[in-house]
Amino acid sequence: MNQKDFAVLDDSKEEEMIQVIEAAASEGDSVGGILESAIIGLPTGLGEPFFDSVESILSHLLFSIPAVKGVSFGLGFEFAQLKGSQANDDFVMKEGNIKTATNHNAGINGGITNGMPIIIHTVIKPTPSIYKEQDSVDYKTKEAVTLQIEGRHDPCILHRARIVVDSILAFGILDLWMSKQATEGILCK
Repeated sequence: MNQKDFAVLDDSKEEEMIQVIEAAASEGDSVGGILESAIIGLPTGLGEPFFDSVESILSHLLFSIPAVKGVSFGLGFEFAQLKGSQANDDFVMKEGNIKTATNHNAGINGGITNGMPIIIHTVIKPTPSIYKEQDSVDYKTKEAVTLQIEGRHDPCILHRARIVVDSILAFGILDLWMSKQATEGILCK
């Protein structure tokens, strides 16, 4: 792997990630990971409170990527450990604008953007094509078989999935933005 294969905020994490991936590769195995995405600069009011919530639209698109096995927004599963008073994002005035003091809810309230950054965590599963022998079943004979792949296979696709995740999120935000514009009559003039 080349340096700067990963878009990380902390460069020391990149070396650690490379070591974990190379260790898995040396064992003929693979690893997955979690991508954190931030969408910044959005206006308030994108999305709807029910079927077309921001979370619904973006999750639907993210789960269309075959390697994605989990999606969370803001604190995600950490919310299960909090009380409402800890999880809520208080609204405050900052530089003449309404903002939230924290961003636990990932810039989304009731399915609608509130102007704060949308923070998304996307779980990418380990690559299933590994060099270790794996048990399977021959679908024609219904007999047990052992599989062992050959050829080139990535021990981790996390860094390759980044562009796919970023692109699908961009499509989702564009769709939400266009829906808002259409309902306000801007595109219909």
